[in-house]
Amino acid sequence: MKILTALLVLAALITAWLMQQNSGLRDAFDKANAASHEQKTRAERLELQLHAAAAIAAQNEEAQVLLRQKLEAAAARDARREQRLKRLLNENEDFRHWYGADLPDVVRRVHQRPACASAADCLQQLPESESVPDAGQRSAH
Repeated sequence: MKILTALLVLAALITAWLMQQNSGLRDAFDKANAASHEQKTRAERLELQLHAAAAIAAQNEEAQVLLRQKLEAAAARDARREQRLKRLLNENEDFRHWYGADLPDVVRRVHQRPACASAADCLQQLPESESVPDAGQRSAH
């Protein structure tokens, strides 16, 4: 009987130990599942960010192409304008004289002053005694 009681106590101790081990393993499994779920969520978020970054990169590339085309068009217009100016300077003596003439002092001072916030500010910067001549008037120089 003592052996049977000892075996029952031993079986009860083994059962308690196994239940404790099972509980620990269940807790570890739950923690692993939670970590796995968190990593899956993070991976999905990163994938969405990757797709958004790829879309932005594609938009930036398209914008760069458009800006490069606009720059090339502006350079072509500038070259045409420069060629036209050279042609006009070569063809027209009056234009050559006008192009080489100095600007009036008042206009030169306006170009040397800081930018105006409004038209009233610009008028305040001009002295009343030296008004800007009309476009049709000849300068004193």
